[in-house]
Amino acid sequence: MHAESGAEPTRRPKLSLEVARQIVQTMSDTGMGPGDRYFPEAEAMRRHGVGRGTYREALRFLEHQGLIVMRPGPHGGPEIVQPGWPNLASTIALLLQFAGAPLSSVLDARTVIEPGMAELAARNATEEEVARMAGDLDAIERGLGSIRAFATAYEAYWQHLAESSHNELFAFLSPALRAIVNSAGFVPDEPYRVEILARLRAVHEAVAARDAVRAREVMCELEGEFGRRLRHGYPRQIAQVLAWSDVPSFGDPA
Repeated sequence: MHAESGAEPTRRPKLSLEVARQIVQTMSDTGMGPGDRYFPEAEAMRRHGVGRGTYREALRFLEHQGLIVMRPGPHGGPEIVQPGWPNLASTIALLLQFAGAPLSSVLDARTVIEPGMAELAARNATEEEVARMAGDLDAIERGLGSIRAFATAYEAYWQHLAESSHNELFAFLSPALRAIVNSAGFVPDEPYRVEILARLRAVHEAVAARDAVRAREVMCELEGEFGRRLRHGYPRQIAQVLAWSDVPSFGDPA
């Protein structure tokens, strides 16, 4: 059957991208994980039926995706690493910049997503995870007078809340979206840090009580207030198109 006149021709993926996908599948099929080395170059080229140039281009693609790092030396080569949310944050920021999306689009997404995450945490968090988040909140309280100490404990709490939802997508997506918003340089003053802690404790009480409806409600209130403050206090930053260069990724200095 002939293609209709004017139809777009089907484009085949670039060979190096196909090889990159094969490499990932091979890692999965053979049980390779973080810390393992992929096959030596000559063996890998035979497995995938490609030359050195195509194989190395496939490795560069996977390195950019945060799946491998290239180790130097005679016993070096591609070492598997665990990709994390900074890879996702970087990709999202790049896509949104080219879409001309403002920072407010990420803020709106958080307002919709994070109440659902809190609801799942109330349903799924283990007792150990609830206790760990309680410890994070105590660390936040101890750090109220220092923005650095506050921020460290605050980010730990949010990461643990996302993980306690037992939804792998939330565990990547929530910190990625938070990092994008944080890249605009918002710094809460101490009175607002105290208010944030009170709101987080309300979320935690609902999660610990396994009250999914209440967890969603109080998270909606927290995110709503955060959004109002940013739109009122930082209207220019909120309206700006996202800049990929502002969002840190793996390998950037802390």
